[in-house]
Amino acid sequence: MKNQRICPNGHRFVKTSDCPTCPQCTAASAPKDGWMAKLAAPARRALEGDGISTLKILAMHSENELLALHGFGPGSIPILRKELKAAGLQFTTTTKTVRGLSTKPGNTDEYLKQLPPDQRKALETLRKQILAAVPGTVEEFAYGVPAFRYNGHPLVYMGAAKNHVALYGSVPVGFREMLKGYTVGKGSIQFSPGKPIPADVLKALVKAKAAEIEVRWPVKDKKIGK
Repeated sequence: MKNQRICPNGHRFVKTSDCPTCPQCTAASAPKDGWMAKLAAPARRALEGDGISTLKILAMHSENELLALHGFGPGSIPILRKELKAAGLQFTTTTKTVRGLSTKPGNTDEYLKQLPPDQRKALETLRKQILAAVPGTVEEFAYGVPAFRYNGHPLVYMGAAKNHVALYGSVPVGFREMLKGYTVGKGSIQFSPGKPIPADVLKALVKAKAAEIEVRWPVKDKKIGK
């Protein structure tokens, strides 16, 4: 049976299954080049859904972790091995420590405590903004960096490098224009503590990513009684 749907961007589409993915949004957000473009759409969505948007983040995972993702098949592994090798990386087989920190942190507070004051203040502010943007967002600590989850799925990550701090995760369609003046990659937005992402842009971006999660993984109401 065909079901007509409307995505958050107003596109109308018909699906014969329960899949909520909008074909127009998928086509618009599909990368035209780079390593992600070499993957089939289901595998790409599986990685994006788990917050894997750069080769560095990919290298933090094992092959078995990827194969456990819904929609990710073994045919994508050789492609990713090749891409990682070309970048001087490889899939992890052991837990890695976080570079640049004196000891391996086990949670967000420990991570922030070890940063320089300006980076710590910038990420503390970012942390509050993310949690306030979407009610129901929960914190966790994953792959050695502070992470945020919504409806059981990765929303965004944040972290610090030597010369910048960053918000990690795929950037929704339409936000690159709003982020002129910042270093925007396929899976990160880099900024200096002295020039944070504008609060209104950050809020809209996080809400847009939450809306994507709601479309891809709708929460079904639990029936009371029967």
